[in-house]
Amino acid sequence: MKKNGFGERLKVLLKQKSLTQAQVAKAIGTSIPSVNRWTKGGEIEYENLRSLADFLEINWVWLRYGDEAIESLQSDAPDNGPMKDLRREYLNQILENEARMKAALEMAQIINWEWNVLTGTVTCSENATQLFGVTADHLPNCMMPFTQLPLEELVTTFGSGQPHDWDFEVIDDTGQTKWFSSRAELIYDAANRPIKVIGVSSDITDRKQVEMALAQSEYIQKRIIDIIPVGLWVADETGKICLANPEVKRIWGGAKYVGLEHYGVYKGWWEKNGKELGAEGWTLARAVKHGETSEPEVVNIETFDGHQRTIIMHATPLKNAAGEIIGAIEVNQDITDLKNTERTLMTALEQWQAVFDQNEFAVIQLDDNLQIKKVSEKLKQSLKTTAKSKQLTDLLDTVIAEKIMHQLANAPRQTLSSFRIDNAILAGTWHQPPIFVLHDERQNIKPMTLIFFLNADNK
Repeated sequence: MKKNGFGERLKVLLKQKSLTQAQVAKAIGTSIPSVNRWTKGGEIEYENLRSLADFLEINWVWLRYGDEAIESLQSDAPDNGPMKDLRREYLNQILENEARMKAALEMAQIINWEWNVLTGTVTCSENATQLFGVTADHLPNCMMPFTQLPLEELVTTFGSGQPHDWDFEVIDDTGQTKWFSSRAELIYDAANRPIKVIGVSSDITDRKQVEMALAQSEYIQKRIIDIIPVGLWVADETGKICLANPEVKRIWGGAKYVGLEHYGVYKGWWEKNGKELGAEGWTLARAVKHGETSEPEVVNIETFDGHQRTIIMHATPLKNAAGEIIGAIEVNQDITDLKNTERTLMTALEQWQAVFDQNEFAVIQLDDNLQIKKVSEKLKQSLKTTAKSKQLTDLLDTVIAEKIMHQLANAPRQTLSSFRIDNAILAGTWHQPPIFVLHDERQNIKPMTLIFFLNADNK
């Protein structure tokens, strides 16, 4: 606070007149904190200044601006001359400008404040306690993190003539968190000594909440991208790969963030025809270049660490509100294990079919209802069976068929069992081969029965 400034003059007057701040506040219709702020050199509105001067019975210009202002008004001009009127007009304009500036800052919910480097005193605009939501004695703690710095560090913090910006958090008296952004400048005297910091603070709680919500959303999205069990690629509007999640790197043995023209470093061949995809065959490339949303496509790939895998790939373009392509995403699903299982199953089915295609012995397969499901080619040719043959009695002698059914009815449950029936008589012309029956009920869902007919010379 300036020596012999407005605040100092007011304190001297109150002491001389034995007035308390409460008495002054009541007399002019304002609050005690406002009077307290004025005693520290804080801003005062024109109407309050005139009311305060009238109550104290002193000149309002002197109270606000001191002896120099009075001397300036009185010197070099007649008491009633035009120069005096002009100076009075200028003074009124200054006060009006101050009032307008104060009103504008309050309407914009901006707090202006001043911190005296030497005395540590702080003056704030009237809206400070309302916007901060804390009492006046907490203001220095919540808005100025530099008050305890040594002078050298204070100068370093603010730099040379450049405003210093920072955000800070306030817990108001209701326990709610508010965020503010401050900008301040360190002011020097004529001898280049720091004397005060003048700054403004504005409420950025809404902005901070949006930023924190956005950061949380981005974190959640990143975690989802990292843990989803499919590979995810993202390319920008030029086709340059800018994101590959961990599953991509597992599938491919790494990732290369290349542009569209270098997609050929990724090696792949169509499952349907064995042709190589090349740089432009990937669904990501087609999505970026042509805006194509692709259906799932099966591709065999060679990974960067030398493995062979099979994937399903599909992609879609990303567009802005104007419909312009701003990038694309591609999904890779590793189906290598599924394809290997499928190939193993196909091999097993082919081998199973070979049992019915061979000519060494005849075979009948029964379903879980003991109906004829499949007959080997040898038996078809020998007995000239038809597609209507459903029962064992359609192919075998009734006695033999019933004997087999009886044995099956008494077979142990949920196990693999087998038995032999000699002197079988087929319903056709085939000569009495022995019969071997294999009944598998281990799966306990759909039992399978195989009946083998061996030629007499089979041992």
